Amino acid sequence: FLPGSSSSSATTAVASESSTQDETHPTIDNMESYNGIQSELNSSQGLHGTLLRITDRRFHDEDGRIVLAVQAIEKIRIHNVSSKPGTSPYLCTDVQLAPDDELMRMYFDKALMSSASILSSHDASRNRSGENDENDDNNNPLSSPAAVSGAARAAAVADSLRCRQFECLPIFLEEKPKRPNNIEGALEAKPTDSNATKKVNSPPKADAYMSVVQLMNYDKFAYGALRDADSVTTQSLETYWKSLARAQTPSAEEDLFSETADSSSFFLPEPSSSISSTPTSTSVEAVQMMEYHLWRSLDNMLRLLSMVSSASVPLPSQLMGLLPKRDDWPADFLLEGAATSLENSGGNIGTSFKSPFVRVDQVAASSSKYSTLRRAHRLSYVIWMLLDGLSITGNDQPTRSDVLKMTSVLARLEAAKRTIDGVNDILKQLIPPPKKE
Repeated sequence: FLPGSSSSSATTAVASESSTQDETHPTIDNMESYNGIQSELNSSQGLHGTLLRITDRRFHDEDGRIVLAVQAIEKIRIHNVSSKPGTSPYLCTDVQLAPDDELMRMYFDKALMSSASILSSHDASRNRSGENDENDDNNNPLSSPAAVSGAARAAAVADSLRCRQFECLPIFLEEKPKRPNNIEGALEAKPTDSNATKKVNSPPKADAYMSVVQLMNYDKFAYGALRDADSVTTQSLETYWKSLARAQTPSAEEDLFSETADSSSFFLPEPSSSISSTPTSTSVEAVQMMEYHLWRSLDNMLRLLSMVSSASVPLPSQLMGLLPKRDDWPADFLLEGAATSLENSGGNIGTSFKSPFVRVDQVAASSSKYSTLRRAHRLSYVIWMLLDGLSITGNDQPTRSDVLKMTSVLARLEAAKRTIDGVNDILKQLIPPPKKE
């Protein structure tokens, strides 16, 4: 899964009495999984995954399965395996939410200032108690780069949690119609039948009734309820520094940010490439400019696909909602007109689960509640849902695992643009030459 996607998943069916134990309860090789995770943890890029949220469930009457609707909402970094093979039917790991570099840099200045404030109050407290030692200043974990980087991460995560209700509209599974037991053959569906009746009368397909939208939509009505970003991140920094100060020990930096197997610290270690500089206007502008060029390449790809297939190629409406509102789109840029049309129609989008179309820039116009970086962050993941369906991309396209390992919004946007430009080069060769008169 990549953040911004959704899907349905079924549990293993409950076996009948005639099934063997091996068929009923497939053995999970925890040792193989453990070794696989350990090898990934020891790699230079580390191991990443996705935090899933279950939003709905349905019970399968025929075989006892439970079908779940899940949404991929956050990227996580896996630090270590916290359970030993053989002690549990599954492996447990210590993980950490992993916001992108640009989102962390947004709060680096604030984290640094809060560090100075907590150090000042901490030193004043120690002076009053007579515990202060001049040599401790250089070893104080509250001023270490890892601690400041962790504070920036805490603020970025708090902002992500704040925006989740706006970014992640819950999805629901379709209700499963029951087939009559006394009908041996499938009845012919009539054009006037309801959708549910058609599904009963048509030959059933495996889990076909459990369709869900592949991309998450924004919740238009939740935007107004978003809390102020400044107050949320300020509170998260206060909590972070207070927890760090309470956990301080003589060798605090080593203990608090260590990755030892027996460490029970609340503070997971920061990656070696910690955030050590504040964002500049150039870095934010670089993301916005790459986002602009990615949309232009995508618009060109759709135009070329239409020429090759002699048919229009629509984009998912949820993806169209991420199109930035700009005044400098080219005159022949088609996607702006399509997005504006969806925006003005005021209709609902989706297949089995309907929800209002959300043009993010329209809802969040001239407001500090939602950053343009978060819009670009969402695009940098969900664009790969579209590219996954194009076999023409070949073997050079990054895998989903590769995409998860990228720690930068800009890096993912650049990789997506390279992939689309490669597709466009191939499509140009497939366009039939004009007919000679």
